[in-house]
Amino acid sequence: MLAKVMQHIRFGQSNCAGFAVLHIRQHTIDLLLLPDDSIEPTAIVQPIAQGNWQYALEQVLSKVSKTMTLTIIIPPAMYQIIQLEKPALSEQELVAALPWQVKDLTDIAVEDLVLDYIDLPAAPGQLLKINVVVAAKTQLQQLIAIINQQKLILKQILVEEWLIHELLEYADHAALVLMHQPEQDVLLQVIRQGQLQFSRRLRGFNRLHQYNTSELEQGVFDNLLLEIQRSMDYIESQLKLPPVRSIYLLCSGHERTDLVPLFHRAGFKQVQALQLKPALNWAATLDTNEFWPAIAAVASTNEVAAT
Repeated sequence: MLAKVMQHIRFGQSNCAGFAVLHIRQHTIDLLLLPDDSIEPTAIVQPIAQGNWQYALEQVLSKVSKTMTLTIIIPPAMYQIIQLEKPALSEQELVAALPWQVKDLTDIAVEDLVLDYIDLPAAPGQLLKINVVVAAKTQLQQLIAIINQQKLILKQILVEEWLIHELLEYADHAALVLMHQPEQDVLLQVIRQGQLQFSRRLRGFNRLHQYNTSELEQGVFDNLLLEIQRSMDYIESQLKLPPVRSIYLLCSGHERTDLVPLFHRAGFKQVQALQLKPALNWAATLDTNEFWPAIAAVASTNEVAAT
């Protein structure tokens, strides 16, 4: 992710002794350290004071060993995802053409665009589509300059929305994952056979972590159910996917165990809190609701290393 266009500002490979994953969030920077000689990971949460993420980044990077490879996860505030019909071009031609395809759909100047894309599955008879992630080169270079000062080994830059499939076992049926982080719109994604099939932000639910059960039952939860049902109907009728058989919840900022029985009472018996796949048992001591992006990034890093 962002790999196709970030090679000119990435470090080269070296002998590494473990992984470090740094997740920039709205009010904190989360650091996950997984040294080769350690059985359990170490999690560090660095507060961001008065929006000064640069200072917080410098502080937390000082805790990363220079022998580790570093993965950065940037938050939605630092990127935008745009869905397009896929032009019939070679990959090299497509990457060159995409800035001009998205220039009217983002407020980032063409000369400052950094982008990457993933293919989306197409229903029979429909055109191929891609999800394009765009970010500002100047902002990413500022981020990388701070990493350079620490002389760390940058492995990759990831975005939150392309990570969730790393947490689930591959399944032929469609699984829906509902994710929420404080002050962000709810993210709904459908995963099948380890691949992202559908993704959308559900507007108006950025305070989901703050509602008590009584407030949820006064209309908020019904509206959430309506949006979920609309998405499920769409993937069956338009994308021709199998029916959703599993719905997983990841609610950061508050352990919303009260949501599961609310779903069950509404007839959504397939809803459950997301449990990590067995290959990620090393992360059992971590709070999955808070650290899932970093956990998924370690899995992604291992895949990159294996290729």
